[in-house]
Amino acid sequence: MKTIDILTSNNVTIQYELASVGQRLLALMLDLAIVFVYAILISFIIGGVLSGASFGGGSDLAQIVVYLLYMPVIMFYNLFCEVFFNGQTIGKKALQIRVVKVSGEPPTLGDYFIRWTYRLLDIIMSVGAIAAVFVSSSEKSQRLGDMAANTTVVRLNPSNKYSIRDILKIAKKGSYDPVYVNVISLSDEDMLLIKNSIDRVKKYPNNANKKFVLKLVDKVAKKLHVEEVPKNKIKFLRTLLKDYIVLTR
Repeated sequence: MKTIDILTSNNVTIQYELASVGQRLLALMLDLAIVFVYAILISFIIGGVLSGASFGGGSDLAQIVVYLLYMPVIMFYNLFCEVFFNGQTIGKKALQIRVVKVSGEPPTLGDYFIRWTYRLLDIIMSVGAIAAVFVSSSEKSQRLGDMAANTTVVRLNPSNKYSIRDILKIAKKGSYDPVYVNVISLSDEDMLLIKNSIDRVKKYPNNANKKFVLKLVDKVAKKLHVEEVPKNKIKFLRTLLKDYIVLTR
């Protein structure tokens, strides 16, 4: 699975999994299905109101009204959705993927517009072939529109998300004696946060992540009434994980 590291405005590096060609294609198919269903509904509704006319036939007035209601949707559906739904169409939302800026900044209206203009070449004229080739072969899974706008599409629900099972692998009961017995007052979610924080600062040892760990240690120590916290904060957090496993499993 391809990933991308994005540095946010707060100087925090976040690693995202990039959406695959299959995920982006399925999202596109869902969006096309939505537009198609909309067109059918409009044709029947307008056709029924105006002398029983249907899409592609009937009175000229009915056809004009249908086209006026349908064409803006088929043309601007993706642009409108991505602008107002924070980088997602309905299809992308269903697949839990989103358009983001590679630079870490929020995509602007201009970025979405650039992506939209390249759809003619990337998707429509080539029936998606050009987009598929570039997404599958480029380092950041970008189609031409993404490259021009400096955007890409990422997964919001990564496959490598930590679960409580990951915590259970850290230590086994054996003859280990817990150090901080009050750790049982914490929850599984707290432990997952600690586990993710340890791995994050290990992989990205920047100041922002280190400061977050210090704040996390301070908060946990106060909650557990730990008066003297070891100098090695990461070791302290790892000890908490081991204690939690021994005392709760």
